[in-house]
Amino acid sequence: MLKRDDYIGIIEDIRNTEKKSLDEYIYKVLEPLRSDNDLFIETLYKDICYLLNGIDKAGENDLAIENSDLVIEDGDLKLTGYQSRLHCLSIWLHSEICSKFIEEDPLSFCKKMEDFEKSFLEKSDYTPEYKAKLEKIKKSLKRERQQNLGQDTNFWNKILDTDNLELKPNICGVGLNLNNLINKFKKQ
Repeated sequence: MLKRDDYIGIIEDIRNTEKKSLDEYIYKVLEPLRSDNDLFIETLYKDICYLLNGIDKAGENDLAIENSDLVIEDGDLKLTGYQSRLHCLSIWLHSEICSKFIEEDPLSFCKKMEDFEKSFLEKSDYTPEYKAKLEKIKKSLKRERQQNLGQDTNFWNKILDTDNLELKPNICGVGLNLNNLINKFKKQ
C-alpha cells in the first residue's frame, strides 16, 4: 500500500522521465501500482490536476485543429501551448477514469463524472505539509514553462535566481555561475 508522500515521488519520477518513455513508465510502474492500491489512479489524477491548475493560460492545452482536422503529432493528439509530461499523463489518467465509469454503467457516466469532480477533485483535503510539497513542484512547473516558452522574466529575477549559485572550493564555498547567467540573457 502506498503512503501519501509516495505520490510526490511518482510525480517527480514522471517529470524526470523522457516524453518518449512515458508509455513504458505507465506499463512498468503505474500499472502494477494500480493493481495493488485502491483509488491510485484517482489520487494521482487529483494531485496532477492540482499542479496543473493555474499553470496554463486561457486557450492553451486545447486540441490543436488545422484545416478543420485534429492534428496528430508523434501518434498522439496535439495540444496547443506548452505541455509537460504531467499534461500528457493527465490525459491518460482522465481516460482511465472515464473508461472505469463507462464499464460500471454507461448510462450514468455523466452523473458519475460530475460526482467525481465535486466530491473528489474539488475537495481540498491536503495536509499543510503535503500541500507545501505540491506548491514547490507547481512553482518549478511554472518556471519550466517560462523557460521552454521563452517568456520574458524580470531582469532582477534572472540576476538573483538561485540557479546562478554553485558550490566552489574557495573560502566561502559559494560562487557565481557566470555561464548560467549569460545563457539566461542569450535566450531572449
